[in-house]
Amino acid sequence: MSTPSTKILAAATAAALLAGGGALALSLQGSEAAPQTSFCWGGLTREDVSALTVEPRERYTSTETDAAKPVLSYCHVDDEFTLTLDSVRSAGTVWGTADEVAAESPVRAPIPGVPGWVNRTYAGVLLPAGCADALAKPEPYLQIQVTNDQEDTWKDGAVQKRMAAVLMTAADRLTGTQGCSGPSPATQPGTAPPVLEREALDPARACGIEGFAPLKASAAAQFTQAATGGDFRLWSCAFGATDDDRDSLVHFTVTQEPALVERHRADDKDRSALLTCAGRPTLVQVGHFFGPRKRPGRDDLRPDAELLTGLADAVADQAGCELE
Repeated sequence: MSTPSTKILAAATAAALLAGGGALALSLQGSEAAPQTSFCWGGLTREDVSALTVEPRERYTSTETDAAKPVLSYCHVDDEFTLTLDSVRSAGTVWGTADEVAAESPVRAPIPGVPGWVNRTYAGVLLPAGCADALAKPEPYLQIQVTNDQEDTWKDGAVQKRMAAVLMTAADRLTGTQGCSGPSPATQPGTAPPVLEREALDPARACGIEGFAPLKASAAAQFTQAATGGDFRLWSCAFGATDDDRDSLVHFTVTQEPALVERHRADDKDRSALLTCAGRPTLVQVGHFFGPRKRPGRDDLRPDAELLTGLADAVADQAGCELE
């Protein structure tokens, strides 16, 4: 039988359990982790991350590995983009270096002011040589790859501008924290290059260079090209006999970036030459795409030695250079 005292005790016990449960509920509500505000080795803020987000979200998360390991390091930000830290390994030409740093693509453009390139879904930049020890990577570079549907969402080169801006921000902060900063790779969104498009090739003015004629006289004007234009700091051009990138035949590069000139030099005399343009060493190279030996238009190309001589002479005439 219940007595007044047992009823009071039961009521007190129930009140205590209720209060405890309420405290537990409040505790669980307050245990939710705070939103992540720093990403990719401390190189990016939430605002930086959201710049490459198709649909803005409340929270962003990243998964990353140690940046200072002698293996590929990466930072994956949700389903939006991935930053990769690695070292240039086997590239034998400037074009090959660009393929490693910014992923293989015959259609790409240089990032203003830094040794880096951007194409439709990738961008990459070489980091200062002084970062090699800090990052445990002999020739370090930083690459970004966008996923989701950025290219479909942002037209007219907007995704290239966003990629370049986020990449350069991450590179600048990363090299700063590692104490190996070189020339600041800071690029504002408005200065990133537009995405390149293929265009008709003028056999007498190929790649936009007056006097450059890489095709034999019998060749029909069925070729297309993708040329960076601008100066020769980090210039390239690729062309083929169709609009299909897989059918691209040959590529040409001209660079005045000291690190790239020093790395590649002009060792292949049939495919590379060194010029001096306004006192700056300038490396000219000719290369071919790998693939089927028989491709449309292959027989219309001049021999490598003639391609190199023609390009070097045309560049020298346009830029006032001297052959070393």
